[in-house]
Amino acid sequence: MEFKFNFELGPAEPPGTGEAERFPTQPERGSEAVKEHGVLWEELEGILEDAVVEEVEVAAAPEPLCLRHLNVWAVERALSLEDRGEAGVSGAIARRSDLVPGVYEGGLKIWQCTFDLIEHLSGVELEGRRVLDLGCGAGLLGIVALRRGAAEVHFQDYNGSVIEGVTLPNVALNDDEEEEEERPAKRRRAQGPEPRPLSRCRFFSGGWSRFGNVHGGSFKYDLVLSSETLYNPDSYGELHDALSSLLSQDGLVYLATKSHYFGVGGGTHLFESFVKQKEVFDIQTVKVIDDGLQRCIVTLSFRKAHCG
Repeated sequence: MEFKFNFELGPAEPPGTGEAERFPTQPERGSEAVKEHGVLWEELEGILEDAVVEEVEVAAAPEPLCLRHLNVWAVERALSLEDRGEAGVSGAIARRSDLVPGVYEGGLKIWQCTFDLIEHLSGVELEGRRVLDLGCGAGLLGIVALRRGAAEVHFQDYNGSVIEGVTLPNVALNDDEEEEEERPAKRRRAQGPEPRPLSRCRFFSGGWSRFGNVHGGSFKYDLVLSSETLYNPDSYGELHDALSSLLSQDGLVYLATKSHYFGVGGGTHLFESFVKQKEVFDIQTVKVIDDGLQRCIVTLSFRKAHCG
């Protein structure tokens, strides 16, 4: 079963904008094997050579950041004409389907909640942190973390085609000397040259349940960032288990989401009930955006009893 949002060309709207929209069930989402993607420079240069690049200014501290990313529609056209090992992705694009459960999870689009979380992160300390951009798609959340001085950033998306065709190129587009110049001169002298962004990144594709064990418990994240991942209640168990495996004991999860997704009933309140029943995390709504359909940013942290 596939799903089509029927969007016109233009800025992507987040899932669940209209009451008529319906979301498919996502059976066996977490069963997709995990793969790590290396940086293949020749292939990356080929993608960027004729790329249509856009710039977006996002809120950040102490001043806004200008991020570069591939044009969504140009990427879709390119992937629909090429075979990057996931025929289902190019097929979904050809049929203008934004979601095909277990095949393509919508990672080519940039959703509104992503920008909500980017703005909120302007008040969050990212420097020196180990960060995971979960369900990364275009990777803007992780790129902001890199530009803000995160020690290491990992990107995960369900689809390898998204990682190789979108996420990696977007990180490369922001892999320049600006980040070094933006650091205060006093701090640059004290800390020395900052490692370039791509040298601080790892890229993964696959389902959440298997990704939760990708590091074998030897590596934990200080911050996990994710946008538009709560629309389907069927995936809550896999998401919860992955977060509990990947987050450090004093770490924090930031989820940008809608209060309610029409169709399958997912959203902030249903996920909050799910988390409370599990008794592993404390969950808190830290920001509410009343602009059309209500959007929220929630945080998860381990309960003290769990930490002990």
